[in-house]
Amino acid sequence: MKINSLRINDTFRIKDINVTDMLDNIHHFCIALISVLYVIKVPIINLSLGTIIILAFVPRSIYFIIRNFNTKCNISSAFFFVFYLYLLFRSDGNVMRIILCCAAFINLFGIIKGSIDVIKLRKIIEIFALINVVLLVFQVVAYYGIHIKIQYIPRSLIYEEYRDSYVFRNDGGLYRPSALFLEPSHFSQFCIFALLSTLFPLDNRVKIKRALAIGMGCILTTSGMGILLTCCVFSWYMVMSKESVDKKVRRIFKLLPVFLIALLILSQTAFFHTALDRVFSNVNGYNAVSGRTHNMDDAIGKMTGLTFLFGYGDHVNYRLYLTGLADSIYKYGLVCVLLEGLCFLYLMLKKRDNFVWCCCIIFLVLFCVAHVTSFVSQVFYFGIIILDANALKRNDNIIREYLLI
Repeated sequence: MKINSLRINDTFRIKDINVTDMLDNIHHFCIALISVLYVIKVPIINLSLGTIIILAFVPRSIYFIIRNFNTKCNISSAFFFVFYLYLLFRSDGNVMRIILCCAAFINLFGIIKGSIDVIKLRKIIEIFALINVVLLVFQVVAYYGIHIKIQYIPRSLIYEEYRDSYVFRNDGGLYRPSALFLEPSHFSQFCIFALLSTLFPLDNRVKIKRALAIGMGCILTTSGMGILLTCCVFSWYMVMSKESVDKKVRRIFKLLPVFLIALLILSQTAFFHTALDRVFSNVNGYNAVSGRTHNMDDAIGKMTGLTFLFGYGDHVNYRLYLTGLADSIYKYGLVCVLLEGLCFLYLMLKKRDNFVWCCCIIFLVLFCVAHVTSFVSQVFYFGIIILDANALKRNDNIIREYLLI
């Protein structure tokens, strides 16, 4: 639908405004950044911006489902349908949870049917990650250079449920910036997918400079999770690279002196030692893993029988922080975890692709050590994996569009 020659105050004309394209761009932007926008509070109504987004795009998703509907069953749709049907069954009559569960599935089913383009989504994710790396560098320079802490989003705009997490991190005397994200681990959870997108692009033309910049950002946050995942992703890239063994060895030997010099310099700083402690030892009694999982045994250790299989129900909340795995078992039982695992196992078997495999594995790692189980988060994480797993066409037009960045 186009609006041609729209006159405003007879002073100028806006020609050929393509409303459909505008809505399409807004949809892509919102889905790409939904894992960031969900922490923003919507004035007047007590809902987060992420919740509003998945509700607002239900009609557009339904349009694509109807337009591209066919009788041939999409197996990935069937797996996710069973998973969300189970969550619906265990919602304990909570109206808002039922609405969000249905909205999340409709959004994902719409993505499967073409409401979101994988090329455009990955472009937005990569560019937004790079913007945040620049903002992060400003925070680090401002803090260590002129002792000023920069906080980009006013705390008053943060949704109440997440407001306590949006503070300046200063664990063990170590400044922990996070740019536009809630906290350092939140930065890494998003940017690690941007890192994967640059190292395993659709056109096989690796953007190594972008990858190094995003990896540097994950490390600068000092997030233990971010440091570990970044090292694992780059290691996997080196192993799976199509370069000859000789070329890989030569590249490693070229980079080794730079790495050793940087390591020698960093080893003289307190920053480096505290960051390593967050990964392998402890800061304030915990490291990157134990700080997130130490409540797990107390929460689910005593669950047995039907309770362990089906959980306590959605209405029961544990008093302390739980990871996605522990929270899912506590509320919905082992059945929920198995159904979710089957969804990703099918996607990995369907598309034997480095990007899909890494995304699935990293999401499952995040599921075990972080809290990524909200319906809003699922639309982002499930969506990007489903998109690439279903992206079977690789033609010249797609490649050309991807290179126009």
